[in-house]
Amino acid sequence: MNSQLDGSSPFKGFYELIGGSLPDSSSVLVTGDPGSGKTTLAQQILYEELQRSRPCIIVTYDTFPANILERMSQFGWDPRKYQLLNKLSIMDCYSATAGVTEGVVPQPFDLTNVSIHLTSLMEKMGNHQVTIIVDSLMPIFSETEPKHAVSFIQSIAAKVKKVGGKMIATLSTGSVQPELFHKVESLVDGVVELRMVEEHQVLRRYLLVRKMDRRQIIPRLVRFDIISGVGIRLQLPRLGFLRKRPNVGTMVGS
Repeated sequence: MNSQLDGSSPFKGFYELIGGSLPDSSSVLVTGDPGSGKTTLAQQILYEELQRSRPCIIVTYDTFPANILERMSQFGWDPRKYQLLNKLSIMDCYSATAGVTEGVVPQPFDLTNVSIHLTSLMEKMGNHQVTIIVDSLMPIFSETEPKHAVSFIQSIAAKVKKVGGKMIATLSTGSVQPELFHKVESLVDGVVELRMVEEHQVLRRYLLVRKMDRRQIIPRLVRFDIISGVGIRLQLPRLGFLRKRPNVGTMVGS
């Protein structure tokens, strides 16, 4: 495992759960309740990739690029540094829906056009081991036909796998019909589910790695917190013990 991903990193526990760093040439769906931390998890994975000198692209359908930069900075990450190094680019598929026309993807729900833009951007960034976040899939499914949205996801996954990269997409639980939701899950190599659970009148966050191709996962619900200046921190005091128990790790294929 890369040295960036172990030691005292607050994110170490996530990679322990999935049995190592995210596999190259893979696609991952981060799903969960609204407010559970899907965007934070996706951005934290992306920042780890940036620290490994991997080029990254955020395709935003949920908020303005400036908000993304501000949010990442609040966790102590420095996205602007990587923008200047041509390692991070934000593909703006949100602003056009708010009436902005300059410097954005003009027709964000023309998925063929979006795919062309994305291919061009990947080429500008070297087209090698590119990590792409699509945050979120919900507007795409709301504004386009399901078959087109599914085809779009497959297309992006194929693009990144071809160059040894990763695709990470977020989707809120219950935002699409169950059959369609299961279809999306079947298309990706990994699924990470986040949950909001009320305990003693307090909402707590939990993470579950449901599957991860080519990795030996620990399929356990693990509580986590989102901490300003840090990001996601999992509470895993007995993870080493769990790893040693028989039949805890489960190899899950695609």
